[in-house]
Amino acid sequence: MMISYILKKKSLGLAIILFCLSLVLFSQENRLLPKEIRGKVTHLNAPLPNVNIVIKGTSNGTKTDALGNYTIKAKIGDVIRYSYVGFNTVSIIVEDVTFTLNIEMTQKVNELDEAVVTARKKLGKVSELEKKLDVELITPFGTFNPKKSGFSISYIDGKTLNQANPSIATALGGKVAGVREINKTLFIRGRPAEYVIDGVESGFASQLNLSAIEDIYIVKHKALVIIRTKNSFDVLDEKRKETAEQYKNQNYYSDDAIAANSETTITSSSVIATQNSNIKTKDISGKVTYIDAPLANVNIIIIGKTTGAKTNTQGNYTIKATVGDIIQYSHLGFATVSIIIEDITEILDIEMVVKENELDQVTVTADGKIGKVLEQSKKANETFSTSRGNIDPNRTGYAMSFLGGENISTIYNTLGEALDGKISGVRYDYVSKKLIVKPVSSINTPVFPIWDIDGVIYDEEPPLNLDNIKNVRILKTLAGTNRYGSAGAGGVVVVQTKGGNFNPLEAKRKKVAEQYTNNNYYSNDASVVNLDDLNSNSFADALEAFNNKQKAFIYYDQTLKKIVTSYSDHISIAQKFITYYKDLNLCKQVLSNLATKNNKNTEILKAIAYQFQALGLKRETINTYESIFKLRPKYAQSYRDLANAYAENDQYKKAWRLYMSYLLQGNDVSGEGIGQILYNEMEFLFYNRKNQTAIKETFIPKSDNLFDFRDDVRIVFEWNTSEAEFDLEFVNQEKRAYVFEHSLVANQELITNEKQKGYSSKEFFIDDIGEGDWLVNITYKGNKKPQPTYFKVTQYFNWGKANQTQEISVYKFKNEREKMQLIKLNKQLLVASN
Repeated sequence: MMISYILKKKSLGLAIILFCLSLVLFSQENRLLPKEIRGKVTHLNAPLPNVNIVIKGTSNGTKTDALGNYTIKAKIGDVIRYSYVGFNTVSIIVEDVTFTLNIEMTQKVNELDEAVVTARKKLGKVSELEKKLDVELITPFGTFNPKKSGFSISYIDGKTLNQANPSIATALGGKVAGVREINKTLFIRGRPAEYVIDGVESGFASQLNLSAIEDIYIVKHKALVIIRTKNSFDVLDEKRKETAEQYKNQNYYSDDAIAANSETTITSSSVIATQNSNIKTKDISGKVTYIDAPLANVNIIIIGKTTGAKTNTQGNYTIKATVGDIIQYSHLGFATVSIIIEDITEILDIEMVVKENELDQVTVTADGKIGKVLEQSKKANETFSTSRGNIDPNRTGYAMSFLGGENISTIYNTLGEALDGKISGVRYDYVSKKLIVKPVSSINTPVFPIWDIDGVIYDEEPPLNLDNIKNVRILKTLAGTNRYGSAGAGGVVVVQTKGGNFNPLEAKRKKVAEQYTNNNYYSNDASVVNLDDLNSNSFADALEAFNNKQKAFIYYDQTLKKIVTSYSDHISIAQKFITYYKDLNLCKQVLSNLATKNNKNTEILKAIAYQFQALGLKRETINTYESIFKLRPKYAQSYRDLANAYAENDQYKKAWRLYMSYLLQGNDVSGEGIGQILYNEMEFLFYNRKNQTAIKETFIPKSDNLFDFRDDVRIVFEWNTSEAEFDLEFVNQEKRAYVFEHSLVANQELITNEKQKGYSSKEFFIDDIGEGDWLVNITYKGNKKPQPTYFKVTQYFNWGKANQTQEISVYKFKNEREKMQLIKLNKQLLVASN
C-alpha cells in the first residue's frame, strides 16, 4: 500500500510538472507572420493626414491619408511608431490581438522652428559606477574583477550607509533586492552572507565600523559580501595614483628659456633643503565666500594626507598644515581651488567661482539667441552630480524628468508646490504637504520621495529659496532609484542650487497661506456606475419580450447568434439571462459558446473569464485561463491569473507551483507592477494556507509577520486589453484625492513595461479604512479600438485576516472622458462582508 501511495504521489507531481511544461511550450503557429494593422490618427477628434508611421528598426512604413486612415503590415512584438512635426511621438507594441490602432496625437509644448549647429560631440567620461566595478579586488581566492566576473554584482558606496545602524547587516538589509536582515544576520537570496574584508575572510563583520567602509560589492550568486575599508592597501594605492595623476607636470620643455645668472637661479634641491630645515605644523585659517557671501560645507583637505575640515555656516575654517602641503577646496558646482602652503602662509581667504561647463552644441535662431526648447534639452542631457555619484543621462538607459530653475515660479511657498503638474505624474498633496512622484499602491500610506539636494540626502523637503534653484530632476524608475536602495522606493527629487551650497539651517520656512485652495480635493464630479446601463444593448433588451427563459434562449440561439457580430453584445446577452431570467446555466452556455468561437483571441477570452469568475463558476474560470496560458505562455499575467484561479478553487498546491515556476525562470518580482501582485499572493498562501500548499522552498516574505501583512482592504484592477487608458481616482474621508494615471501621455514608461512583461493589472491597499466613506472613481480614455474594455475589480475585505472575504465586479467601458464612481467603502461594509 505504501509503495502504491508513493507511486501515485509521484505520478501526480509528474503530471503537474508535465502540465506546466505543456502550457509553457505551446506557442501560436503564425506568431512570426506579418498581419495587417489598420486605424485612424486624429488630433482633437479631427483626422491628421501625412503622419509618418514606421515599424521601429525596419524600413517598413506608411503615411496617413487625407482622412487620417492608414494600413501597415507588422508582426507580433514589432513597435509601431507614429510621428508628426509639432506632435509627441507615439510608440505601440503589436500584440497577438492587435488589429486596430486608433491614435490620438498630442501637440508638443513650445516646439520652436530652429536651425541647430552642433559642435563635435566629445566622448563622456566613464561613469563613477563603471570605475568602481572595473577594479581588481584582493580576496582569499585570488584577485576578483566585478565587471569581468560574469556574475550579477551590486555596488554600494560606503558613504551612503546610515552610520546610525548598529551593524553592517542592518545597514545593508533592504538596500538591494534579495538582500535582507533576519535576526541580526544578513541573508542573500535566502542564504547567510559570507564576508571578505580587505582581502581576508572574516566572521566579525558585525564589529566593523561603518564609517571606515569605502566600497561594498555584493555577489548574489555566491551570497558573498566583499568590503574594502578606507585603510585597505588597494584603496590607499588608488588614491595615491589619483593624486599623482592630478598634479603631475603635463608641461614639457621646448628649449625656449633664457639662461639665468647664477645669482638669481634657485634649484629644486635648494627649495627642498629650505623646507626640510623648517618642517613645522601650523594652523591655517580663513573664510570661503562666493560673491562676498559665506559658503558653508566647503570640503577642505590636505592632498595626500587624511587631514580635512569643512567651513561652518559663516564660511570660516581652520586646518593644520605644514610648509609644502597642498590645500584643496572643493564644493559641488564650483571649480576646485588648490593652494600650496608656504612658510609665511597663515590665513587663506578663498573666493570660489562657479564651474563653467563647456558647450557641445550651439543653437542659431533669427535673433541670434539660443532657443529655449533646445537649450532646455541640452541642459537635461548634461552629466549631473548626486549623493550617489555622477549620472550621465545619455548613458543611463532609463528616463528621467528635467525642469530648469528658470521655469520654476517663485510665487509658491515650497518647491513641491511649484512642481505640482509641471512634470507628468508629479503631484503635490496639500494635506500632507508632500510631493508624490510615483503612483501609490497603499492609498492612506503613500510612499513619498527623498530629496537629494547638492549631494545631501533629506527624507523630507527642506526649506528652499526658489530663486536659488538651478535645476530639478525626478527619478521614478527602479533603474533610476536603485542606487538609493529602499529609501528611494517613492522616487528621488534631485535638486541643484545655483550656489551648490544649500544649508537648511539658514533657510527660512514659508508658511502656507490659510486661505490657500486645495486643488487636490474631490469635487463630487463622478456619476455612480449602473451595471445594467453599462451592459445594456438592444439585442439583450429584446430578450425581455419573451414570457419565459426557454423561448428567449431559442430566439438567441436561432436568430441573434447569427446576426450579432460584437463579442461584447454576446456577453451582454449572457448577463441578461442572469439579471432578468435568473438562470445561471443559460448564461454559462452563452459564454461557453462564445469562448469556443473565439478560442484564439486572448482579449475576448479574458473578458469571458472575468464573467465566469464574477459568477463563481470556478471550473469554467480555470479552463478559460488555461486556454489563455497556452496562447500566452510567456506573459506574466497568464501565470498570475491561472494561479489565482487555482487558489480560489482551493487547489493551493497547483497555485504555488505555478507562482514558483514564474520565479524560478528568473523573473523579477521586486518593485511595482505584476511582480508585486504575484509576491503578495504568494505571501498570502505562505501565511494563511501553508499546510495546504505544501511549501518546500525557502520563501522569505516581505512582511515581518502575519500582522504586518494584513490590511483592511486590497483592491486589484485588471483590464482585458493592454491599450486601455484611464485614470483611477481614490478619495478618502477628507475628500483628498489620489490619482493613478494609465495613459501613454502620462505614463509611457509604465505601459511599455506592462507590454514587455505581459501584464494588465494593478493593486492598491487601504491599510486602515477609518471613519467615513472612501470612493474609487474611474475616467475611461479609450483603448485605440472600437471595442469596449472590460475591467475586473476584486475587492478583498480584511485582507490576510481570518475573516477575509472578497467581491468581484466586472465593468464594460466604452464612453470616454466620463468620470464614474466604481466603489464606495466604509467600516460598515467591512463588518457586513464577514
